[in-house]
Amino acid sequence: MQHQPGPMQAVASVPPPADVRTSAGGFPAGTGAMAWFDQIRALLLSSGLPPEPAVYDVLWRYVRDDDHELSLAIDRALAHGALTLAALLALRETHLGQMSEAQVNQLIAEAHDQAEALGRRIESGQTDLADYGRAIADGGERLAGPMDAASLGALLEQLSQATSLVQAANARLIEELDQAASETRALADKLIQAERAAVTDALTGVLNRRGIMAAIEKAQGEAVASGVPLALAVVDIDHFKRFNDRFGHAMGDDVLRFVAGHMAERLEADGGAVGRLGGEEFVGLLPGVSVQAAAGRIDRIRADLAAQVLRSAVDGSSMGRISFSAGVAEHRHPQSADQLIERADSALYTAKRLGRDRVVPDRG
Repeated sequence: MQHQPGPMQAVASVPPPADVRTSAGGFPAGTGAMAWFDQIRALLLSSGLPPEPAVYDVLWRYVRDDDHELSLAIDRALAHGALTLAALLALRETHLGQMSEAQVNQLIAEAHDQAEALGRRIESGQTDLADYGRAIADGGERLAGPMDAASLGALLEQLSQATSLVQAANARLIEELDQAASETRALADKLIQAERAAVTDALTGVLNRRGIMAAIEKAQGEAVASGVPLALAVVDIDHFKRFNDRFGHAMGDDVLRFVAGHMAERLEADGGAVGRLGGEEFVGLLPGVSVQAAAGRIDRIRADLAAQVLRSAVDGSSMGRISFSAGVAEHRHPQSADQLIERADSALYTAKRLGRDRVVPDRG
């Protein structure tokens, strides 16, 4: 998976400021979800957009400011009264890397067309072989009876022509099958790209929420089957809203990419995975690792990040340091992926209450 570093450099460290506990969207803990819901409801009523899952998905990201470029694009559309359903779905496809229904239907249609074309080519080849078989059978019957030299010559000419026809048909079929194989490989590449896009966060290059949830569920099944531990960390960048307010959303996006790459580089090499839950919140998946060992690994990642000062690659100006808080939990069968995340999230908020820039293991 490709991770995209932003235009920044990392050097030394500065101490972090303190802050009060808030939810991911900046609301007091416990109130954020209802506040976001109220905002989405107001947007649906004012814009006339239908309350469909895709619409709600985009507006949920908008009110939480999960993707700043998407939020700015929606702000512009709202300002001009142009936030139609078609415009919103186009923004979803552009900014979130989601495939439109039309694109999915196109891939399905291409696969269907290729299957039909291959079927026609095979049927044509079967017809040619059947014609050749009848020619051979007819020649055999004629050879069984008395034949003069002229009749034998005519028969041999007929069989020669039939053989030439079937050889030409066979060559044509081989060529068409080669073409079909090439088209199938091209379609397979498109499907792989579509599948990758469907589970990849367009901004950071790590897994998106859908992708990381699937990875967690798969890892849980493997952990139960093999009897090895599985740990999960929920990571939240400290004071991210403050950073955005000071340096702007574009630089905030660079920070998200930087932190995602920092985590992925250190976890994926050992079979782990990193995903973005939304906003400035990430998940680190550590298969085969206990909760205490995982907390130690995540803390080393935190310390490596916190020991650096980010500087703009454009003018060298300091943007201070970036730290994160994290909670770590170990899978307990038969808990679901959501329950595992919830336990790690609870430990994360303990880390925030204790002053941030730290890692707390689940004690439950």
